[in-house]
Amino acid sequence: MTKEPHHGTRIPFQFRHRQKLVLCQKKSKEVRKRNDPEKEDLGPAKKKCEEKQKRWKYEWARERLELDRTLNKLSRSSSECTDNHLKVLKALSQALKKTEDAFLQAADTIVSENPELALMGSCVLVMLMKGEDVYLLNVGDSRAVLAQKAEADVWGSLGKDKQKSLERINEETLHDFENHDDGYGHHANALEKLVALQLTKDHSTTEEEEIWRIRNEHPEDASAIANDRVKGSLKVTRAFGAGFLKQPKWNNALLEMFRIDYIGTSPYITCSPFLYHMRLSPRDKFLILSSDGLYQYFTNEEAVAMVESFIVNNPEGDPAQHLVEEVLFRAAKYAGMDFYELLEIPQGDRRRYHDDVSIIVISFEGRIWRSCV
Repeated sequence: MTKEPHHGTRIPFQFRHRQKLVLCQKKSKEVRKRNDPEKEDLGPAKKKCEEKQKRWKYEWARERLELDRTLNKLSRSSSECTDNHLKVLKALSQALKKTEDAFLQAADTIVSENPELALMGSCVLVMLMKGEDVYLLNVGDSRAVLAQKAEADVWGSLGKDKQKSLERINEETLHDFENHDDGYGHHANALEKLVALQLTKDHSTTEEEEIWRIRNEHPEDASAIANDRVKGSLKVTRAFGAGFLKQPKWNNALLEMFRIDYIGTSPYITCSPFLYHMRLSPRDKFLILSSDGLYQYFTNEEAVAMVESFIVNNPEGDPAQHLVEEVLFRAAKYAGMDFYELLEIPQGDRRRYHDDVSIIVISFEGRIWRSCV
């Protein structure tokens, strides 16, 4: 796998796919032709769905042009910067809402034949970059964590935590860098003093604010939060889709064994996102975008320390892939088995040991790595 050379540009925006990453998306190889005599009768519902999809694509293209115009204004007018930043964040929020509405409308036409659609949902993490401006949107518990060079006074209070993170990584890492003369400690001295800043907000039952919100919205339902889950079902308190926790009709569409005791008509979870804008500074080094599977075995600080040490020791390596391997290594160790034993377990059964993990590492010096398991 080859890497693009760094030519001094701060942030390249041409995100190229890496060979090691296949991000769980498959493109259909079948192209339906309008006048194909062999094309099957789609039926009124499916034809209506296709018409809606065409309209959504048109609206998406139009809104994308509007967003591009707004972003271009940011580089031309400083007096309206704050207002324009809010417009960008609002556009992202509206795009998310329209996308979920479109998904639920499409699912509504076929849910009677496919009741599992009422269960389908996902966390969402979106990052948009324009020049030095970074815009973030998240729903659920995926995270964006920034690695930033610490100021002298800040490092004094965080140094011990950083050292502990490095020591834990040294003990648990799959690759212990034995080929280096001075061992891991030599390279630890060469590491920059970075701190981990979480830029997104977790929406899960681990957050007291989210628990209070749901219980306050459902005072008549004592089981709104049960077993640290929303209605005993989901750990996340906000999500894309998952209609069975948003409207009674979606819950009723499920087979009886999968239904929850839906009380009232108010949604238990929402798709209301957390929005954030920031300007990059010279102290910002890289950004980790990841699903919650990474943080099942890593803290934010450990993830930043792991990426930092890996980049220093393996400048041509893939830190995203390395993080994925370390998640598997720690999952295997926690389960009391060998790393390769875990890999031999079918992926569906492996969910008992670790969650799905998708990771993107963005270096502000001009490189991007992606990996998932």
